[in-house]
Amino acid sequence: MLFGLSSPLFAQKKLPVIKATQENAFILDGDQVKVNWTLEPGLKPDIYYVNIPLKGSKVTLQTDQDKISFKTKYGQIYDLIVLLRETDSCLVRIVAREAPTPVSMQLNKTYPQSIPFTLIGSRIYFQGYLNGQKNVTIQFDLGAGASCVNRSASEKLALTFDGKAMVDNTQGVNEARVSSGNTLTLGDFSWSGVPLIEVGNMKPHEDLIIGNGLFRNKIIEIDYDKKLLTVHDQLPAYAKEYKKQAVFYEQDRPKFKADFVQNGKKYAFWFLFDTGRDGTMLLGEDFTSQGSNWANLKELQILNGRKIIRLDATIAGVEFKDIVTNAADPSNPQGRTTLFGNQVLNHFNVILDNRNGLLYLKPNSRKDEPYSDYESYLKQMAK
Repeated sequence: MLFGLSSPLFAQKKLPVIKATQENAFILDGDQVKVNWTLEPGLKPDIYYVNIPLKGSKVTLQTDQDKISFKTKYGQIYDLIVLLRETDSCLVRIVAREAPTPVSMQLNKTYPQSIPFTLIGSRIYFQGYLNGQKNVTIQFDLGAGASCVNRSASEKLALTFDGKAMVDNTQGVNEARVSSGNTLTLGDFSWSGVPLIEVGNMKPHEDLIIGNGLFRNKIIEIDYDKKLLTVHDQLPAYAKEYKKQAVFYEQDRPKFKADFVQNGKKYAFWFLFDTGRDGTMLLGEDFTSQGSNWANLKELQILNGRKIIRLDATIAGVEFKDIVTNAADPSNPQGRTTLFGNQVLNHFNVILDNRNGLLYLKPNSRKDEPYSDYESYLKQMAK
């Protein structure tokens, strides 16, 4: 009976087939996401999760010989076969759902709910509890791709480490210990199954770092005037008073588009929305490696292989004059990503709609707060 029932299941749908002569391919997801993809005959299936699953997208897999596209709908799965060198078949699965995670969120109240925060420098900090009893100071970093624990705090938090992970941060690429299955409490929110990666590049007063990964299917609002992070399950009506623009995600980290002018040339580029960086911005190798961008940047000076540059930037219609920042040398790649830091970003109240891939920005009471500019640069040089 079992064999008789199962046979028609495999015959009911013939999978589309495209061809390739080499393993290197790429996936296009919507207008902005391009992912380098390696064809793996041994993985059946080899899964790609749509960048913003709740929002319909056009996803294309392109090989050196062929391509195929799907218009995705939330909850659906799209399978195809890539015939590699006419001999190996690669089953690729495109999934319009969130990638599986061991983390689950609990809230026993109705949305929206708020979590108070404080600012140290330009960074956001919460007070919370780890595993029900340990008081922890937590930095909220939208530029973090994972939740992390300060190496100097691991012992006092009595963490048990049961895994390893590779970490790419300001200390380079290193293997790090992982503590899985933790419970984190912030206000009325609780997350179970939280893995924490141990890192050594955090400030002494920081115990943990969390990012957007804990809120990926929610709408979050950062109000610097009230010093509240509010979690919504629906877009608030007052979002219409904010400037709206699209985002996409790299490891749950939002990227948005902004403009800047340097050495008389105008640029538009996608920046990481990095609330964890206590600085203005950075032009990474993803920008400086394109075309003649590196050669066209006029430097104030060169420091440790980086160009120190002066520019004007515009975010959501607001101009930031005379920013002084640095640009990474593309001939010496170290994985630096183009970003704006919180010295600039905290001039806006923020609504991040993770469900639909939209960012809403509105200038707040911090609009006149200083940031690293040309005048401060000249004072430093004079010293």
